[in-house]
Amino acid sequence: MASGDDPSSPPPTRRSFLRTSAVATAGLLAACGDDDATSTTPDTGAPDGGPPPDLGAPDTATPDAGPADGAVTDLGPPDAGPRDMGPPPDPGTPDAVPESMSFPLGVASGDPTETNVVVWTRYDGTGPLELAVFEMMGDTYLREVLTMAVTPAEGGFVHVDVGGLVAGARYRYAFFEMTGTERTARSLVGRFRTAMAADAVETLVFGACSCTSNTRSLETLEHAGGRDDMTAFLLLGDTTYNDSAETRVGYRAYWETSLEREGYRALRRMTPVLATWDDHEVDNDFNPETIDADRIAAARGAFFEHLPIRRSAEAPDRIWRSFRFGATAEVFVLDCRGERRPSTRDTPAAEYLSRAQMDWLKAGLAASPCVFKLVANSVPISDFPGFFDFAQRDRWEGYPAQREEILRYIDDMGIGGVLWIAGDFHLASIGRVSTSGPGSAALEVLAGPGAQTANALWPMLTAPQFDWASGTNNYTTFELDPTARTVRVRHIAAEGEMLTDRTYEL
Repeated sequence: MASGDDPSSPPPTRRSFLRTSAVATAGLLAACGDDDATSTTPDTGAPDGGPPPDLGAPDTATPDAGPADGAVTDLGPPDAGPRDMGPPPDPGTPDAVPESMSFPLGVASGDPTETNVVVWTRYDGTGPLELAVFEMMGDTYLREVLTMAVTPAEGGFVHVDVGGLVAGARYRYAFFEMTGTERTARSLVGRFRTAMAADAVETLVFGACSCTSNTRSLETLEHAGGRDDMTAFLLLGDTTYNDSAETRVGYRAYWETSLEREGYRALRRMTPVLATWDDHEVDNDFNPETIDADRIAAARGAFFEHLPIRRSAEAPDRIWRSFRFGATAEVFVLDCRGERRPSTRDTPAAEYLSRAQMDWLKAGLAASPCVFKLVANSVPISDFPGFFDFAQRDRWEGYPAQREEILRYIDDMGIGGVLWIAGDFHLASIGRVSTSGPGSAALEVLAGPGAQTANALWPMLTAPQFDWASGTNNYTTFELDPTARTVRVRHIAAEGEMLTDRTYEL
């Protein structure tokens, strides 16, 4: 819930909401979007939220810029290194080069199109770097399709928008430390697949997660990072908990404590990510209309620094964007935090999304030729019952005019195949968006939490609106079959335990 709307009569914060709901549910601990409650899993460090509070170190970062013409880092263990038995690695592959310790956050790829993918790393060394991209057939390296020198931006960050790729092809990549013309050490070896050609029809699997505390176990993402069948992975927000940071240096420190863990290193090297933010990437329940301009700029800059996002030349700070994967799916990544105007909540001109973002979303959904339209939405659009209403002002329900606008538009236009995907609530669920009226036929899935305390209100999500709910940490997969027009939703806990496995026709 955003703060600062009406100082004389402030609405309840999520913290107060959780305390109220805890009492109302006979002592249960609720954690709807906050990170203060006692964990049900081992806590490995300081209170949730990451490293010690920022001590005011000077912000020496350069102003935000688009992706540098630079490098990539590898996330996770070597991709196909020497086995206990069998032949040694091919001297022409990256596995023949020893791994460097100068890429502590691994590597990542993201924002794939038919011809381009953004690859990323952070390099802490001082030597020259080279990026190499390899076309693959299974585990066989076919050819090296790109070799280029890269120069990290300030802070060691490398973003390279690799182009000239083949639609639907599989690639691996690595960053190399160079001594003259010799590759002497490397990052982890990353993997990605480009988006399929526009007319391609095939079954695809997407993953998703939200709410991963900086200090809790990431076993869920370690399991996801062991898979090679996902087309892309949706990071739905609260990827890191940065609440006490104020400068770019402080935000970077929190991001590091989140991404240096093996769960993120494994996941981000194996599968391209499509990322948005929620509130904790900036501050708990931050209000875009009242937050300090320097602080939001520092948080936004750190967000772009740590993720493989293709920034728009016309609007480099814009987070919302969309991606098509053949004729099967289009993914609409929303910004449901940074463009809110809480002062407009109860007016006909309510802006949960900016007018530009709302118009873009409506036009994109109507024009999409894809069977499925996935809306990656950090905070749920569903009408949640009972004690959830104490915090409804923090989500779409608190901006009723705009919520009805988008749901009625989808219904009136007869747009099929829409699936809402969200996080934030520290619970997993599958249910209808509304009990009646606009959205009553629409499906929303809450993915994750990946590493958080369970919201104790989850047992309230029952039939007929909700088919399933849980507070167990998980990641979620969506298997999209364009021929049958079905989506198979699975919530998967650590060690691969299947929490639910349900199929819906959209």
